[in-house]
Amino acid sequence: MPRARYQQIADRLRDRITDGVYGPGERLPSEPDLIDEYQASRNTVRLAIALLTNQGLVVTRQGLGTFVQQPTRPFTALLSRVNVRPGEHHADTALPVVGAAAGQPETARSMVVEKGEASATVAASLDIKQGDPVVIRRSQRFLGEVPWLLVASFFPMDLASGTALEQAGSIEQGSIMLLAELGYPQQGFRDEIAARMPDAREFEFFGLTTGTPVIVVGRTAYSTSRPIRLTRYVYRGDRVRLAHEVATIPEKYQADRR
Repeated sequence: MPRARYQQIADRLRDRITDGVYGPGERLPSEPDLIDEYQASRNTVRLAIALLTNQGLVVTRQGLGTFVQQPTRPFTALLSRVNVRPGEHHADTALPVVGAAAGQPETARSMVVEKGEASATVAASLDIKQGDPVVIRRSQRFLGEVPWLLVASFFPMDLASGTALEQAGSIEQGSIMLLAELGYPQQGFRDEIAARMPDAREFEFFGLTTGTPVIVVGRTAYSTSRPIRLTRYVYRGDRVRLAHEVATIPEKYQADRR
């Protein structure tokens, strides 16, 4: 089955981008020039540009034109190592380790602590009822100046009430140690990983263009008897590689050494 005309135009433009004819940051020919070059209608050319935009190859800037996107540099998020105990992955909500290839220090900003009602998915993860109160701790994380990660941790109110979990600011010993001190040491966790399109908050934080998905890791942590925390890590889909390391790997080949 022959490809539609707009797809054929998009294919040719994509090839030129791949071959370096149009380099990162360079402006594509104007809409009238593309109409003339491909002997196509305005709508057909716009559909071709929209397809490239949805694929994350170009971005249109109002009044300036369409430009080739700068290539993104993927970073590695190390979700777990088998030979590391679950409670030792990170002192702050078991945040996955960022690979050294990132080359930039990680910083946390905009820590927000709020109380809310458990949604259906949060309630299912924490084994509470939908609408039950929870404490939510949110933060934005950067690698250098690059928006890297959105984190939201949900704690059942019966565990968090009256503790540092519901207070603004960082927790000195980290939430894992604090929960252990409260009698709920973390024994294990389960990760559920999915991709979806971003919501408004994520779209703005990551500076996304149309067509770029986010990857969401939902980590539910357990004591010996119950779920004690749900943490959602939201990454820009084209800037992350998620890694698990199983058994023993020579040190120089470990993900966070690359």
